[in-house]
Amino acid sequence: MSIPEKLDHLEALLKEQKSSLDPDLSGFFEQLKSDIAEHERQLEILSVAGAELSKEQEQSSALALILYTARDLTNADAGTVYSVHDEFYDDPFNPGEIKSKSLVFEEMHTESSNIFITKPNVPPVPMEIDGQPNTHNVSAYCANTGKIVNIPDAYNEKGFDFSGTKKYDKMNSYRSKSMLVLPLRDHENQINGVLQLINRQTADGEVVPFTKHDQTIVQAMSYQAAISLTTQKLLQEQIRLFDAFVRVLAEGLGEKSAYTFGHINRVSALSLFLAEEISLWDEGLYQHIEFNKTQMEELRLAGWMHDIGKLTTPEHVVSKPIKLQLLQDRFEMILQRFNSKIKDLEIEALKEKIEGLEAGASSDFFDRIELERKTKVRELVKDLQVLNSCNMGGEFLNPEDRDIIIKNSLIETEQHLKVDTSMVAGEERITHVEEDPAATKEPLISDEEKEYLLISKGTLSSAERKIINDHAERSWRWLMSLPFPKKKMKLPLYAGAHHETLTGTGYPNRLVAAQLPIQSRIIAVADIFEALTANDRPYKSPMHLEKALEILGGMVKKGDLDAEIVRIFLKSNLYKKYAEKFLDKNQISDINTDEWISKYYPEDFSNTLPN
Repeated sequence: MSIPEKLDHLEALLKEQKSSLDPDLSGFFEQLKSDIAEHERQLEILSVAGAELSKEQEQSSALALILYTARDLTNADAGTVYSVHDEFYDDPFNPGEIKSKSLVFEEMHTESSNIFITKPNVPPVPMEIDGQPNTHNVSAYCANTGKIVNIPDAYNEKGFDFSGTKKYDKMNSYRSKSMLVLPLRDHENQINGVLQLINRQTADGEVVPFTKHDQTIVQAMSYQAAISLTTQKLLQEQIRLFDAFVRVLAEGLGEKSAYTFGHINRVSALSLFLAEEISLWDEGLYQHIEFNKTQMEELRLAGWMHDIGKLTTPEHVVSKPIKLQLLQDRFEMILQRFNSKIKDLEIEALKEKIEGLEAGASSDFFDRIELERKTKVRELVKDLQVLNSCNMGGEFLNPEDRDIIIKNSLIETEQHLKVDTSMVAGEERITHVEEDPAATKEPLISDEEKEYLLISKGTLSSAERKIINDHAERSWRWLMSLPFPKKKMKLPLYAGAHHETLTGTGYPNRLVAAQLPIQSRIIAVADIFEALTANDRPYKSPMHLEKALEILGGMVKKGDLDAEIVRIFLKSNLYKKYAEKFLDKNQISDINTDEWISKYYPEDFSNTLPN
């Protein structure tokens, strides 16, 4: 039997003993039942609010819930929630020194005027004025002293300045009267906010003062509210710290390689654009996929962290602009050898001329020697120009150029100095130089230089490409070692698998379609498309959009990339929006997306869809 039912039973028993019940006693029973009903209503509100606050993640939503609950508990028409904001001095040698404190408006409600505003555009309330605590503003007074303020009528209150309240009332045709202001304290008993309730109402709409019981019940709720506020604040601080840490790492890569930083920015942005388009797409294989805010944030961070392994990739490999760029440009050494060979030819010609003079040779003899020398020099210079062109890298190497590289690697020039080398501090260095009476021979192009010049595509050798590719293994290993929270536990997979393929031919782990979630597939498409079209690479010219989409199409047709993601990328015109924002004008042309889909989109790839 409930308490109201017990009271009804007691009242009935009293009526049985007396023909009529004393009016005062009858009124007492009615008031008691009313109070109990009100307490049960408030307990229900507190119970529901507590459950909601425990699961609420967004600070603004939590604060709105706090204000709604406090108003509901006290039947208040209006209210405001403030948070304490600390502004710090920008002094790196004295971090954490507070410059000023203020109360920032977080939520503002007025039920009768249908006003419900989150983060209202209202100037903050200073907690100090001229170095002294602000005791004129009621909310600042509450925050500074920690005292509860209960005012029957603000317009008749002499202790505080309500000119701002009156101005607001006049602008909104409102009349602020009764007011209850309470501090919000965190687990360390520090005030981190203020709750202000305005105009307590009776059932018939009459504005009355807040009661002692109102103070007690709202104060009880305020502790839970303050804990929720602190939790949300700490959570947001952790998120901001992690986000800033990721950006610092990315900017560190930018200090090392500007184009890598640009690549990270664009891949993260394009990944989000793709996810947004997929969420909006209402037909096809992914029409039911929709990414929520948490998943979008996770994808954004994965985009930022996908190349984290490049932090330890040598700079001269990451940004290698030409084939012979090792720790220095080796082409300069080849240039000196060619210069030396030209001098060798001149010396050989002079020796022959001297012999001809001694033998009394004719002028035709000397003309022939000079013509041969000039012809050989011209051929050397022409070959050197080809070598310089080959050094730049490209999409392929002509067979004729390959022959010239090999031919010159067999030509030798004399060296009149010999050197001794040894390992010093982990590096091989020249430790002794002396004259070489035997005048040894040295090829114009060393075996190592020949290997680099014979690179058929790009500027990287097989060994250097492995060094570059190893960044994926490092990214995977490093990210997997980080203790990500539950909602971001898959971030390492999203970021670390961007070089994997649906066919299991990627790296570093040769994952297959069933192991690759849609987020990894999105970053893979973004990564490849950005790399193909980037216009800031030091080692290649910007690729035309049409050519990039052909390469992308080839990978789709082969089964390496998710065909549906690429189809949405094209059909939504996202590729065009991206191109207009990030590509040079001469890279862009009209693309027949229907023709592309007809040519590259597979008839059936349902066996490769993400789980």
